[in-house]
Amino acid sequence: MIRVADVLEALERIAPCRWAFEYDNVGLLVGTPDDVVTQGVVALDPSPGAMSFASGCGAELLICHHPVIWDPIRKLDGLSFGSRMALRIARADLSMIACHTNWDSAPGGINDTLCERLGLENVGAFGEAGPGTAFVKLVVFVPPTWAGSLLDALSAAGAGSIGDYDRCAYLSSGTGTFFGREGTDPAVGSSGQVENVEELRLEMRLPASRLKSVREALLAAHPYEEPAYDFFPLVSAPEQPSGRIGELRTPLTVAEFRELCDLRLETRTWAWGDPARGLTKIAVVGGAADRTWRAARESGADALLTGEVRQDVAVEAMESRFALFAAGHYATENPGMAALAVRLRNELPAIEWVEFEPEPGFDGRPL
Repeated sequence: MIRVADVLEALERIAPCRWAFEYDNVGLLVGTPDDVVTQGVVALDPSPGAMSFASGCGAELLICHHPVIWDPIRKLDGLSFGSRMALRIARADLSMIACHTNWDSAPGGINDTLCERLGLENVGAFGEAGPGTAFVKLVVFVPPTWAGSLLDALSAAGAGSIGDYDRCAYLSSGTGTFFGREGTDPAVGSSGQVENVEELRLEMRLPASRLKSVREALLAAHPYEEPAYDFFPLVSAPEQPSGRIGELRTPLTVAEFRELCDLRLETRTWAWGDPARGLTKIAVVGGAADRTWRAARESGADALLTGEVRQDVAVEAMESRFALFAAGHYATENPGMAALAVRLRNELPAIEWVEFEPEPGFDGRPL
């Protein structure tokens, strides 16, 4: 029996939540991890049509690119769009997962799919990235004879994993001193007197999400009644940039590339730039990402394809002789949701995965 928790684990392998931008709201937004899933629907938006489609085909789970809840909701009173949609999902007995900027950034995700559709080659990443995993460092002091068993316990609880290596730690020797008051029972030395004992300083890195379990393991395995330890927050490094830059197989003019976008994305593309200017390197960022044009230019691109371009951004980019293309939010992101459905079928073949494709003019799809 497959549950929502199993789907969340699969999505964490495909597009980890740590790759989502800090403003984003991804993961399980409606439902519980224990909900059973036999059929899932993949859609770009948590729209009324997507919900009706999911309910009509007997699905228990709706996976969307865009979150149904962006900002904190104080009341489920149906007065805001987010609360209305969340209520509809819950009343339909559906669970809902958002896979947004983490799927934009993921290999094979929204932006890689765009590159594939456009036939771009030698694709690389650029631009903004999610905050990555939050880590902390544990520092604890322990007598040498207990260091090995303590290290094993901390490792089993989730500390000390770096890439494909486990039980990673640093040990340095020194002298610890203490005075045990009346009623104490020191593991080393005696109460009622100052003790100077040989100790090892043990350092290990761990995900912040494992802090509670590691602390519990430390207190259970450490020989001291009152072990000395500290957890220090670490600055996390961004891991997976969202944007992509690739090369055209054959250089095209601005006018020719606009026609290519129309054909490959089945849309109408707006272009800003000298129609006769030649292009060789194209940056792509699906959705609303016109502000990334400077980063794209600095990364060597001749132009940026995104979903939407504001007028002030277009004027500034054109003054810098940088071409912009807007193919629509739907057209630049929906192909990536079809790719996500394929990945889910491979990861969880026991679930029947169905894609929701709205009719033009409905549920966020333009005419």
